[in-house]
Amino acid sequence: MSNQIQAVIWDLDGVIIDSADAHRRAWHRLAREEGLPFTDEQFWATFGWRNDAIIPTLWGPMSTDRVIEMANRKEAYFREFVREEVAPLPGAMELLSALHDAGYRQALASSTPIENINLISDVLGLKRYLSVLVSGETVPRGKPAPDIFLKAAAELGVEPAKSLVIEDAVAGVEAAHAGGMRCIAVLHNRDLAGLRAANLAVNELPEVTVERIRELA
Repeated sequence: MSNQIQAVIWDLDGVIIDSADAHRRAWHRLAREEGLPFTDEQFWATFGWRNDAIIPTLWGPMSTDRVIEMANRKEAYFREFVREEVAPLPGAMELLSALHDAGYRQALASSTPIENINLISDVLGLKRYLSVLVSGETVPRGKPAPDIFLKAAAELGVEPAKSLVIEDAVAGVEAAHAGGMRCIAVLHNRDLAGLRAANLAVNELPEVTVERIRELA
């Protein structure tokens, strides 16, 4: 039983909710206001990164203050959009509840700013199930570095080796494994080798049960 999974660490976008379109609309609005080029292809190529990596990658070097100002505006637009449309993905609330009832400790660890996490948590009532909320802005390195998941495990009081991450991004799977954690990848009809590298790959979250998580130990 030394390998027993004691904690589950959730990603947010693409796992608990699908807020990709709200993010996409927010980036397009920012770019339009700034007169900067931006395409859907660029959005998907950088989706899941931290803003301080996205902005200079897309639009070149700029001052830290300028990056922060642009990032804050983009996130304000995102919160405006997501309030109108946030809803849990199929299976998310059911699995959160089942894991809670089974005694697992649970955390959310997302690259998104804490204001976004708190908003979505409040709208969906996630604190019924999650005892820790971690933003990628609070750790030195973003995914695929394991920092965010290691911080979540530490705040839960669980060893990384006894923690499981649920992700839908290749960088997230890499981060989980870099932290010595097991990982479930949600494919959403994408057959990517980086997602298949997870300990368990499912097409959609309703395929995951407490029993399947126990089997991963």
